[in-house]
Amino acid sequence: MNSHEWPVAFFDDDYLRIYRAMISPEMTAGEVDFIEAALAPPAGGEVLDVACGYGRHAIGLARRGYRVTGVDFNPHYLAAAGNDAAAAGAEATARWVLADMRALPFERDFDGAYSYFTSFGYFSDAENERVLAGVARALRPGGRFLLDVLNRDWILTHPQQRVWNPLEDGSLLMEETSLDLRRSQVINRQIHVAPQSGAQITKEFTLRAYSCAELEALCARHGLVVREVWGGADRSEYTTESRRLILLAERGERDG
Repeated sequence: MNSHEWPVAFFDDDYLRIYRAMISPEMTAGEVDFIEAALAPPAGGEVLDVACGYGRHAIGLARRGYRVTGVDFNPHYLAAAGNDAAAAGAEATARWVLADMRALPFERDFDGAYSYFTSFGYFSDAENERVLAGVARALRPGGRFLLDVLNRDWILTHPQQRVWNPLEDGSLLMEETSLDLRRSQVINRQIHVAPQSGAQITKEFTLRAYSCAELEALCARHGLVVREVWGGADRSEYTTESRRLILLAERGERDG
């Protein structure tokens, strides 16, 4: 990945430290339950985690006996994932691949794949489509793909969101989100305030926010048929009030 692209600066050691403190083991376990049920891979099946980060979902699935491949561009995150997998006794069923998600090096290798926690939409429209094409190519016929992103329409109807999140270490994380309507890009600004010194870390990213119809069309172009659309991991109905947009797609018998 080009060093000037925003994910390189955004997904650094500070991000890892902040979000490790923010996401509880219970939250991760619930998400792993949902991913497993949605993908329904065969026992011991092969599963791909696109933009796995430090492997919190991949390790959970590996502990359940699936052979999980986590892909990420950040070697520090993959090293942390490897250490956590070893500590969890899941090193035998988890592997970590350093790669750019726009050039996934797989073909018909997986029974299921997922992109979770808004890990899609980092790039231009053409490059984002390359990500989706690579996922489709990586799946075996009948393999499922679970895509979890923020809901563009919720941001559209709830503009200028600002949330303060207290973290377990006593620090605060402020997130401010707005939508560039013309470009359909989410602009997210974060300020992390340390508990003792009051020192601040400021981060910002822009993310292409797709409508449900756009994502279904992208999937269709690459042989992925959308089977379910939900508004959250609780399988709630997708509406403008849903914070999340989750699609479950299935690869057809023919290549896309």
